[in-house]
Amino acid sequence: MMHAGEVRTDIVLLGGGHAHVHVLKAFAMKPEPGVRLTLVTRDLDTPYSGMLPGVIAGLYTEAEAHIDLLRLTAVSGTRLIHAEAVGVDRAQKRVLLAGRPPIAYDLLSIDVGITPALAHIEGAAEHGIAVKPIGSFLGKFAALRERCRAPDGPRRIAVIGGGAGGVELILSVRSHLLADARAENRDEAGFSFALATEGAILATHDPKVRDAFRHALAARGIALYEHRKVRALTPAAIALEGGETIAADAVLVTTGAAAPPWFAATGLSLDKDGFLAVGPTLQLLNDPDVFGAGDCVTLIETPREKAGVYAVRAGPPLARNLRRRVRGEVLRPWRPQQRHLALISTGERYAIASRGPFKTEGAWVWRWKDWIDRRWMRMYQDTEAMRARMPRIQPDLAKEGGMGCGGCAARIGPMPLSQALPKLPPPLGDGVIAGLAAPDDAAVFLPPKAGYLMQTIEFSRAFIDDPFVFGDIAANHALNKVFARGGKPRHALATAVIPMGPPDKMEEALFQLLSGVRACLDREGVALVGGHASEGMDLALGLSVTGEVAPDGVVRKGGLAAGDALILTRPLGTGILFAAAMRGQARSGAVADALAEMRRSNCSTAMVLARHRATAMTDVSGLGLMGHLAQMLAASGAEAELDLGAMPIYRDISVKARAGAASAQLPENLARLLLLRGDVDEPAKAILFDPQTSGGLLAGVSAKAAAECVSELRAAGHAHATIIGQVKPTRLGATEVSVVVSGNLAQRD
Repeated sequence: MMHAGEVRTDIVLLGGGHAHVHVLKAFAMKPEPGVRLTLVTRDLDTPYSGMLPGVIAGLYTEAEAHIDLLRLTAVSGTRLIHAEAVGVDRAQKRVLLAGRPPIAYDLLSIDVGITPALAHIEGAAEHGIAVKPIGSFLGKFAALRERCRAPDGPRRIAVIGGGAGGVELILSVRSHLLADARAENRDEAGFSFALATEGAILATHDPKVRDAFRHALAARGIALYEHRKVRALTPAAIALEGGETIAADAVLVTTGAAAPPWFAATGLSLDKDGFLAVGPTLQLLNDPDVFGAGDCVTLIETPREKAGVYAVRAGPPLARNLRRRVRGEVLRPWRPQQRHLALISTGERYAIASRGPFKTEGAWVWRWKDWIDRRWMRMYQDTEAMRARMPRIQPDLAKEGGMGCGGCAARIGPMPLSQALPKLPPPLGDGVIAGLAAPDDAAVFLPPKAGYLMQTIEFSRAFIDDPFVFGDIAANHALNKVFARGGKPRHALATAVIPMGPPDKMEEALFQLLSGVRACLDREGVALVGGHASEGMDLALGLSVTGEVAPDGVVRKGGLAAGDALILTRPLGTGILFAAAMRGQARSGAVADALAEMRRSNCSTAMVLARHRATAMTDVSGLGLMGHLAQMLAASGAEAELDLGAMPIYRDISVKARAGAASAQLPENLARLLLLRGDVDEPAKAILFDPQTSGGLLAGVSAKAAAECVSELRAAGHAHATIIGQVKPTRLGATEVSVVVSGNLAQRD
């Protein structure tokens, strides 16, 4: 959310590989006027290949070996799109994404890694464990460790592949599995380990290095099968050509890597194996606006092995050439060195160094490697240090050619609207006489055949850079008030505010935003019948929702009865979490969990609560839990008791609240602080009054029905629904309310 000035060029970085994290930092340290970077990534944490053998050996934690891309993009001012790429439309210059509309680019860089290829070994897909891509292997290894804990679990472990990755892997796996056995007083002697390779181990290294690792393997009791080609895998063995077998209960396969299959349909230049074919400038051979780096590419003029060191070293020339392409300057070729220093660990704090004829080893080599790896990771993990070195960017409040207009002159021109709207799916038309199918000055639709009409309106400024996800959540947020009143939403009008820029950029932003809105509304059967779009400084969305409700189905805020249980259906903490996220201080996993919950519909929630005869209901939004509860209590002439220990909160919220992360609206919400009774510390107050976006429903249900109601809510997928307190005897005529709070907030960190 840090873009300053008008966006004229969109650089889309597809994949969070080693080269791309450098590009993010390079452009943050030296911003390019008019350029916006967008990172599209399937995974929010990217692993560093140099440290992953240490993770497998138990020498590092996963957090130490991963870069949190949400933090990095937040600090660097990069737009983050959490989605999986499935193709590239070169003609329209769009990246095709799974489950959402494509995203436009001016320049595209691809660094998506590789996929496993097991077809060359019969039975490998069924009985082998693919190691590549290495980031996804950690979960598989955790599952293998768990299986090994069972008395009848795997004991004969083998690796296929004699390169540096395979050698490090068998040594690291052995080290960790035996450490697990010792820690749990299991018999280490029951394990056996083997390594099989078609040629010699470490074939590209000096013979002294190969001999050193043969000695290291032998010293640790790892059987080595060199010059043995694997023919097939069975559930209990590796079958070699010539009839020999190796007994194995679990086989890890490091050989065989393939390019993502969707490359084939892009029309981009590929090598004979399907990898992207790039020249010395890292541009695709047949498209100067598409770049590539990392394991998913082949340098046609200077081919190199697919090693992490080359992906790391591709970062600076890639950033430089992307910048030069934007400026219209001549690009510079990159010719990576033929030899590189390899520091290969032995599964303990010991490593062997290899470069050409040079070889040395020792614990000091591992410490050297550890220092190099940690230094590289600090460049991308220490986001506060990065922020301190970034230049201060003053927002450019003026559009090109003068200040932006106000009033009706600030509405988006006809070009972006006329281009964006036809890209959306055909509008829903149930009961719509005039809507977006044939746009007019006003929407016209049939009234309900029975019951009442209801209307509500919400307006939100974007809290994330992804306009599609923001549109989905903002629409969900707007529908909540209809659900909370017991109604069914039918039609919606949208008011969109789009950041000022060239018509094509505004068109793309509007398309992505409305696609997100439609994704939510279509799921709920709600017709988007019209709206208005204006230009402004920040992306924002308002929705006016019209719904219907049966006369006997209206649920109000008032109506709580003494003894009612108070049920909250969704965790608290979105204001705190996204305040931290905007500053690069939130973990990607916590944010991803919250976004998934915020996109979940409250329709079924309201239906379950209605079936259990909710006495009163509201959605928890900008006033926070305490503000909305106070409204319910005032309308009911009641008081309440809350149990902090039962309160559902999102992950990391306790830590962030203690650290002082807070929404800008919190001080205003805290004006109701006097209604609290009890010993409540400052972090708990911040959470109770935290303004929520797309929050849950808060309802009163009779004490007899509450437990069954919560059980049904959880069965319907609302896993966080819980009883957080109860209503005390009503005080009819009271002008003030109070809430007695006890217990302590649970930690979800």
